[in-house]
Amino acid sequence: MNDDISPRLTTMRDALVAEVDRSGPSGAAPVRRRRPTRATVLAVLAAFVVGGGLTGGLTAAALPGADPDAAVEAELATSARGLVEEANHATLLGTPVFGVAHGDRTLTLRDRPAGADAVAVMWTCLDPADVRVTIDGTRADVGDRCLPSTEDVQRIPWHLQPTAGGDATVTVTSDGPARSAVWASWVRRATIAEPSPQQDAETADGVVTLQEYTTAFNRLQACMAQAGHPMGVVPLTYFADGLWSSTPGGDGPWYHYGIPSEGVEAFDTQCYPREFEAVDTIWQGEHPEP
Repeated sequence: MNDDISPRLTTMRDALVAEVDRSGPSGAAPVRRRRPTRATVLAVLAAFVVGGGLTGGLTAAALPGADPDAAVEAELATSARGLVEEANHATLLGTPVFGVAHGDRTLTLRDRPAGADAVAVMWTCLDPADVRVTIDGTRADVGDRCLPSTEDVQRIPWHLQPTAGGDATVTVTSDGPARSAVWASWVRRATIAEPSPQQDAETADGVVTLQEYTTAFNRLQACMAQAGHPMGVVPLTYFADGLWSSTPGGDGPWYHYGIPSEGVEAFDTQCYPREFEAVDTIWQGEHPEP
């Protein structure tokens, strides 16, 4: 996805496909952030939210007399709510479309709701296949062979793509008669804050000093406190002799911190991109954690 979609989605950009391969319950406990980059945060939350949602879908599919296509549709819809709304702070709009393809299939999203500026697509293979998914002709998958989910591994790739006016067309192309299921919906993306002038100045030369790193983090903390989600005391952390410590020496330093679940949206859409993201990205590149 593009950078303006969400701070969680650096790896998505114009062709992100996120595949979740573990499950677990979502909760209100703070998310530990050792390197709170967009990709890391998305991957952690997606694994919890989507994995928990998929469990219910797979259970429903196993019930006697259950419609397997309806179970898959519920599975994809639950995953979309988790990733698009919970993890990405966007909003699903309108009536989704769903279909099970035996080979190739095209789905069209019509009646674009007011405010819709993107399309979310989620798909899963019901048979092993070489599947290609496009949105208005732009490829959404990464080209890997698509495999069905199993009891232990949930494979539901997805893509969020900005779109212009009018209808949107999602096309699934598969080798032979292999079956795949696809779900698509209109989306209104979250509004993401622009970097502050202070952060722009700190990153203008492409290098971040320790003073700039700490100053930017202090602004992040102030922003979160003003939003009603104080982060508390967060010391700089160093790594030496195989141990993490707040005592200077060794590799680092870095800020390790957690964000309570109720503060994640303010962090992702406002405080982190405005005050710390660009600084943090450069610092992490200059000081990779062991």
